Amino acid sequence: MTRNLDLTPEQQTKIQPIIEQTKPQIAAIRQEAMQKTKAVRENTVSQIRPLLTPEQQQKFDAMQKAREDMRNARRAMREAKQQ
Repeated sequence: MTRNLDLTPEQQTKIQPIIEQTKPQIAAIRQEAMQKTKAVRENTVSQIRPLLTPEQQQKFDAMQKAREDMRNARRAMREAKQQ
């Protein structure tokens, strides 16, 4: 933001605390949204899986694992970038 808006040092000094103050709120909102999304996903899976044949269940399970692996990989990349 500093470069894109060409903020003056005075503006940076005033804006930075505002941004820092909102970070915990945004993190809490993201965490809550992730938990709700996970619950909806798990509910969906628990409704779909019993409707499938055993072979389809195996494929479905593999698809779910692949999605979870991708989510974990993206999360790990985000965390690595933040360090």
